[in-house]
Amino acid sequence: MGRYNLGCGRTRLEGWTNVDIEPSEATDLVADLTEVTGIEDASGIVSNAFFEHLPRGKRVAHLRSVRRALAADGFVCYLGLPNFRAIAELYLNGGPGTIGPVFNLYNAYWYTHGDPELVAPNAYFEQLHKSLFDTDEVAELLSDAGFPAFTSFSYAHPGDPVAISLGFYATAGGQPVDELERDARALLAGFDGKFLDASSLAFVDGTSRSPLGARVMEVPERTGLKRIARVVAIRLWLR
Repeated sequence: MGRYNLGCGRTRLEGWTNVDIEPSEATDLVADLTEVTGIEDASGIVSNAFFEHLPRGKRVAHLRSVRRALAADGFVCYLGLPNFRAIAELYLNGGPGTIGPVFNLYNAYWYTHGDPELVAPNAYFEQLHKSLFDTDEVAELLSDAGFPAFTSFSYAHPGDPVAISLGFYATAGGQPVDELERDARALLAGFDGKFLDASSLAFVDGTSRSPLGARVMEVPERTGLKRIARVVAIRLWLR
């Protein structure tokens, strides 16, 4: 049992095992997190501003490995996903910027790409954002990874005038959405002023189904049976 902070970079969370591929003063464990190995029965896993750096084809495999690393009553909470809907709307409407007064092209580039030339010029590919997200994308990824219960939320970073990031909270076992939101809100309150402005937190989507139904949803795309599997899962859940 234990709690893990994945892709910690140089941000150390006390009371958590901080994991990153690069050793630093913040890191307790050095590991490649493309797929999580060596962690079992974790009571909780969190990650901030990491998931968008994974190659698109590795995202579901990563989430499946995270789900396997959780205890039966464990949770996972990821933050820092760039919300493409908010990015597009702010740019098209000339909304308030997080870098400068107006959400211009550079603001959009910062969120879609991560500005790797500025942040890490010697590690461009590693720091480049490989994906954008919206609530539908998050729901599909978590469903494909076999999570039976999850909720998504939007929020603003501390000091930012707009909510432009997405996060999700998911559990290894089935749980009603209202309980997920309650537990997620309690967890995120501990990160207020660090990862997010808790007053901006808004839950935007949620799903809860049986663990059996979630496992059925894991049928790989290449089999051509995913649509059938989804229908079977829904029927099992509605019985």
